Amino acid sequence: MTLLRLSASVVILVTLACKPLGSAPPPTQAAGASCEYIGARFVPPTGWTVKEESDGEPLSRITLSGWSGSHEVLASIYAREILPSAERTPSDQARAYFQKFRAATSDQPWTDIVETSFQDAGHTYPALAYRERMPAVISAMDVQQDTVVLLVFPTDFPAGGYFYPFFWTDTHLASAPTGSLADLQALVASFSIKSSPVGAPAKGCGLS
Repeated sequence: MTLLRLSASVVILVTLACKPLGSAPPPTQAAGASCEYIGARFVPPTGWTVKEESDGEPLSRITLSGWSGSHEVLASIYAREILPSAERTPSDQARAYFQKFRAATSDQPWTDIVETSFQDAGHTYPALAYRERMPAVISAMDVQQDTVVLLVFPTDFPAGGYFYPFFWTDTHLASAPTGSLADLQALVASFSIKSSPVGAPAKGCGLS
């Protein structure tokens, strides 16, 4: 099963917010427990923390944090309205979204930026990847963040009027290999839309 089709020289990326390396947090989610926020249900990786944050925006974002193997990961899920500047198809909306995203972040010190796709279980998701290296006083302790921005479009799109960007940021020592995307694969596979994100109750986690 292929997760990302990237050239051999491109490493998949990690975050918009830099998190320092540290010790693994204690488990907060039972295996297989579902969460429901912004009208969507999903199963976070076991032991990860999940919270709803707004930052003053009309719609909340869902932030997940935890460990994937020895790598620390910060992930976010958003609900975004259809962009009026593009045709109402997933491919055109993805193109417009990534153009807008790249223009808004053009001053960031990111490298290896590439638009690609994420494939799983017969589905293809538009994706964008980039990386950032953060030098330390000792070069052996340089940190690298590999980020994937993946777009999930509901099967009835554009009927619901929204699509869902996933941000997946993997923080690790620059000398270490890029982490597995198996947890991202499982998170996306578990994601389902239950209602419009507007006014949807935050039912939390631990749902059966």
